[in-house]
Amino acid sequence: SPLAFNCPVPAHLQQDSNDDTGQPRILLDIIPIRTPVRRNDVDGFFFHKGHGGPMTFDATKMWGQNHILPRVEDSGRWENLPVCHKPQADLNGDVAIVDTTLPKKKPHRLVACTWTSAIHQRRGNERRISDGKARLREWIAFNLEVGFDHIYIFDNTGANATIFRLKNEVDPDFGSDTKLMNEADHDIDDLRSVTDLFPTSKVTHIEWPATICNNNRPAHDDPGERSSQYAAEAACRARYGPSTDWMASMDPDEYFVPMGEYTSWKQILDKVDKEEGRSVLKFRSTRARPLLHTLVPTYDEGAKECTREMAKNNNQCLKKNESMTYLETYNCEYIKSPKPDRFARAMKQLYRPDFVLSHFVHYSTVTADMAREKQHTKGQFIRDRTTNPEVERFVDEVNEGVLIHAKTTVPAETFARDKMCKMNGPSNCLVGIPCSDDVKFNDALHTKNVFKDENGKYCNCWMNRKVENYWLPKLEDALSRVGGG
Repeated sequence: SPLAFNCPVPAHLQQDSNDDTGQPRILLDIIPIRTPVRRNDVDGFFFHKGHGGPMTFDATKMWGQNHILPRVEDSGRWENLPVCHKPQADLNGDVAIVDTTLPKKKPHRLVACTWTSAIHQRRGNERRISDGKARLREWIAFNLEVGFDHIYIFDNTGANATIFRLKNEVDPDFGSDTKLMNEADHDIDDLRSVTDLFPTSKVTHIEWPATICNNNRPAHDDPGERSSQYAAEAACRARYGPSTDWMASMDPDEYFVPMGEYTSWKQILDKVDKEEGRSVLKFRSTRARPLLHTLVPTYDEGAKECTREMAKNNNQCLKKNESMTYLETYNCEYIKSPKPDRFARAMKQLYRPDFVLSHFVHYSTVTADMAREKQHTKGQFIRDRTTNPEVERFVDEVNEGVLIHAKTTVPAETFARDKMCKMNGPSNCLVGIPCSDDVKFNDALHTKNVFKDENGKYCNCWMNRKVENYWLPKLEDALSRVGGG
């Protein structure tokens, strides 16, 4: 669960939670309360009217009279869980059980958390992406270069590999991967081969076996529920938040890029702490385009658009050039910075974990401002603002920093480029044809395919020159020192 449950230990037992050998004295049993929470697509039951129809599920008929607290042998209870002091990260990145009193200066200034996998499927299960290792290696190197002290990798590869084997699905884009997944003796190894390239003082690998509830799109009748991701994010904040001033949760295709005169996020955070006292910095998010001139032809017999037969009379599909970085490939934004406010919905954040008590993917859901008790409000109901400019703001994308979302464009999505990537084309062009810097952006027209350069040629995105001229050389140098490429 992404929720943090407060189960207080009685005060007279708190000091004696461990014996003289360091072993816990107190053990806890957890018994699940069995209640349905949403529609079950397998048998078609509705649990309440809000899910599209009259309530048809009868818990008593299904589970009997004593269904809320099931019999011990049927409960799936967890027994004898040790009650210990909260773990904190030491300077080597390991988890240690230490005194709960933190030193005034925390071990880290800025850390990052990510939930990822060597292979995964996009929402709706329409695309399988298998570049997790290459992406993670580059992403870690970049984040260490821009000022992150430590990175926590919650590795979900084992759970994903198991799901793929059990479902035995045919993949529309990566036929070769599907073949490998169906071979009984093939085993997709996890991300440890990547994290081991970096010192443990900088990167911590956490095996995360929890599966997602479902991978449906948000607008589905039974919306997607990536509970594994949500729980990993909550765990990262709970475990490692007390040991850092600032932290971020993001995906390995998301790059927080310092802009303007800044060369490190620590410089920006120092300014915010000293001059503003804010606790949350927010980033608007749009999907970057892979530069057309960086892509190379490919075949994939597992995707109908990319077969050799299809290429006889149509465009050959394109893929990323393996000799180039992801940041270089996707350095073209189809929404020019500063991005309009409407792209705040899928924001990402840098935040202070001592202020943000619960964070959920894009939002600070519970903050210290909200978590006030009755004694602090004199018993009166106080309605807090959902956003408070005194404690949070968006970054200045031109002069401070910007988020580049280098989401994978799979080969099949490049198939229709001749039809889409032209003046007045019928739909979004998913490959990048860069505009010159002086071409003005108009948000009302960006879906109409009407932008053109000084020579009248079609273009659809803008390159980040700080990335091109400063960060790419830095990244290449950092990767040359990592190995494993």
